[in-house]
Amino acid sequence: MRFLLIILLLFFSLHASFAQEAENNTSTEQQASETAEQVKLVSPIGAMVRSAIFPGWGQFHSRSYFRGSLTVLGIGGSIVGAFLAQNSFNNRYDAYEKLVWDGFSDEKAIIESYEYANQRYKLKTFFLYTGIGIWLYSLIDSYVSANFYNATTLIQSIEQDAQDIEKLGIEIGATPSRFYFGIVKTF
Repeated sequence: MRFLLIILLLFFSLHASFAQEAENNTSTEQQASETAEQVKLVSPIGAMVRSAIFPGWGQFHSRSYFRGSLTVLGIGGSIVGAFLAQNSFNNRYDAYEKLVWDGFSDEKAIIESYEYANQRYKLKTFFLYTGIGIWLYSLIDSYVSANFYNATTLIQSIEQDAQDIEKLGIEIGATPSRFYFGIVKTF
């Protein structure tokens, strides 16, 4: 009779442990599918190509919204500054040409007019080179931002997996002399 009770007890405990394992597997599979859906990495090359097409798009793609906004504002400011400087240069250069072709102006006024037009040309060039520099920075930063986003996403995924393992009751550890792996269950 004792033997039969022991066998029944073992049978029910095995059945309960298999049922609990099946329940853990379904919840683990659901969490794994949810985690797989949540963990979407960003291609660094794709982010860089996006920034090559439209500066700041790569940063937005890699979820670095502040940097993307600064890039868009920097490029926009450089373009507006270059256009305004170009218009001012055209006006000042036309005034310089008028003084030169009229022939009735003194040499000092002609040189001053040329210098003022030349300053506007240099300002336009400055804005153009600044825009090109911001665009190149956007290319590099989008690549770095995508890698940084991927690293932080993977770290968060690993931390979540570690918390899930702790919930399962699996203990992994290492000492200088040994590596151990164990299952901890509390009843």
